Amino acid sequence: MRRGRGRTRRRFVLTPLVDVIFLLVIFFALSSRIAPFGLIEVTGQGRTAVTGEGAPAQPASRSVAPADETLVVSQGRARIGSRVLTLNELRPAAVEMREAGVGSILLLTARSARTEDVARALDALRRAGLANVRLVAAPAETTGTGGAEALP
Repeated sequence: MRRGRGRTRRRFVLTPLVDVIFLLVIFFALSSRIAPFGLIEVTGQGRTAVTGEGAPAQPASRSVAPADETLVVSQGRARIGSRVLTLNELRPAAVEMREAGVGSILLLTARSARTEDVARALDALRRAGLANVRLVAAPAETTGTGGAEALP
């Protein structure tokens, strides 16, 4: 008795799939930026407080209180008044401001500012001893310039 042509069952080989996944992991690991960010404490004092009943106690204010100095952070640079500094030069300038009696800083972000730039600026200000820093960033959909768009 001869059996009919039976199908041979093909085995599923995982080795090529594992090779491709391993190559993708290596590619993304090498192409991503690994930047050490310090832990920076950010407190949200402008948020709305909620009472025990779940109702807002007081609305959040849209205005920003005046600061002693304004700092505009852009991609890799910072502007204090008319001075344009690299982020590496920001810490010595912040120490000078602290010694000159500056107690509060208003930090504005330009559209070209990256998260790394803001973190480096906050870290430089914290290390210089300026603890009263208010961070103001416009929402991404805002198209108005507001003077913080570009640095020379």
